[in-house]
Amino acid sequence: MSSATTTSDDALTAQLERLYYIERTLQSELETLATDVSIETLDDLRAMECREQLQYVIDEHREETETHLDRIERAFDALGEEPEGRRVPELDGLFADKEAFNNVILNDSLRPLYYIQTTLQLEAIECSVYETTMALASALEDDAADEVVDALEHNYDDERRTRTELESLADSDAVETLLESNPVDDAARESLGRSWRKKP
Repeated sequence: MSSATTTSDDALTAQLERLYYIERTLQSELETLATDVSIETLDDLRAMECREQLQYVIDEHREETETHLDRIERAFDALGEEPEGRRVPELDGLFADKEAFNNVILNDSLRPLYYIQTTLQLEAIECSVYETTMALASALEDDAADEVVDALEHNYDDERRTRTELESLADSDAVETLLESNPVDDAARESLGRSWRKKP
């Protein structure tokens, strides 16, 4: 086996370890996020509608993590490796920022908007790692690598579907109505992590 192939195998294994860490972390963190989202705030029906829709997406995603882990373990088996996690700083930072937001935010009506953005960022991280992992596996062009792609592609499809659902929620009437009743000033935009804008 050439050193180039060994390096490619190592890179693929490292990416699988990142995926394994992500999905294992999500098993607990998505449950916490769903609880954060479901907290009643100000009896605001507009916020409640956003929360209910977002909580449904998060709960559905959390239920998928066990199946996702099983598929990633199949990918490890194909490479003859033991499942192991490798930390993903972007993911850890995202959840740390979420906790910081929970501790300092004063406008409860902004919470649904922030949690939508947090979950979208989470999906962006996941999709990126899945795409890189499958690209590395495809480049190896051997049976084991093909098995890795087969094991992961359904997970990736799940992530893309979740991302589409979140994007639809971010553009929904529920969010627009909430924004109209709670204008987002410059300071709030910085806390939210994106520029929420009304549709033209």
